[in-house]
Amino acid sequence: MDETLLSINLNAFILRYFKDVSSMLADIGRRSRGGTMARLGTILVDLNANRRSGTDNRTNLEFYRTEVERRCGICLSDPLIYEAFTYYDREVLPYKNDDVINAHAMPGAHAALQAVQDAGLRCALFTNPSFPQGAIECRMGWGDLADAPFELVTHMGNTTRCKPDATYYLEQLQVMGLEPHEVLMVGNDPKRDFPSPACGIQTAYVGQGKPGRATWRGTMEDFARDFNAVVEAFYEHQVADELS
Repeated sequence: MDETLLSINLNAFILRYFKDVSSMLADIGRRSRGGTMARLGTILVDLNANRRSGTDNRTNLEFYRTEVERRCGICLSDPLIYEAFTYYDREVLPYKNDDVINAHAMPGAHAALQAVQDAGLRCALFTNPSFPQGAIECRMGWGDLADAPFELVTHMGNTTRCKPDATYYLEQLQVMGLEPHEVLMVGNDPKRDFPSPACGIQTAYVGQGKPGRATWRGTMEDFARDFNAVVEAFYEHQVADELS
C-alpha cells in the first residue's frame, strides 16, 4: 500500500506511530521513554530484517509481542494492555492524519482497482506487515479503501516474515490457493516489492526508477488507463518464463 494506493509521508507516519507506541509502552511499564524507544526501535529493525531462524514460524505479531516482553518487560497479550493499543489504533490513530502525514488516495488508485475488478481478477493487498491490523485498516481508511474488494490484507497477525523475503509472498499465495506464476504484484518499492530470492512472481512497478525485473513500468494512473497493456505484458513474460 503506502505510495502505491495511498499517497502518504511514510516517514512522518512511522515516526508518529513509533513515538506514540513507545510512549504508551513506557508509561505502562513505568520505564524511561528514551530507553523504551531505543528497545522498540531495535525490535522493529529485527522484525523488518527478518532476523530469526528459518524454522521460526511465529507470526510477526507473536514475534513482536515476545520481543517486547523480553526486552521491555511488558506483556502485550495482557487483556488490558492489548485493549489500550487496539483502542489507539481504532480511536486515536485515525485523527493523526495531519498536514505533515498528508495521507490520501494515490491518483489513479481507485481507477486501477476498478479495472482489476472489471476484468474479474482477484485482488489482495500485500502491505509490509510490520504494523498491526488496526493500523493497516486506519491507513486504508485514509485512502478511502476500507471497502475496496481485497480478498486478503496482510498485517502483523497473519504473516511470518516481512518484505522482500519470498516466504512472505509465498505463504499468502498458499492461503489464496495461487501459484507464483499466476500472480502480478503491483508495487512502488524497488527493494521490497520484488521477492527475494525470486520465486516466480512478476511485478508491475509504479514507483520511481526503472528496475530491470519489472514486467511493466509506469504511474498508477498509467496502470489504470493502460490496464490491457499491463495484462498483455504479464502474459508475455509468463510465456517467456515457460520457454526459458
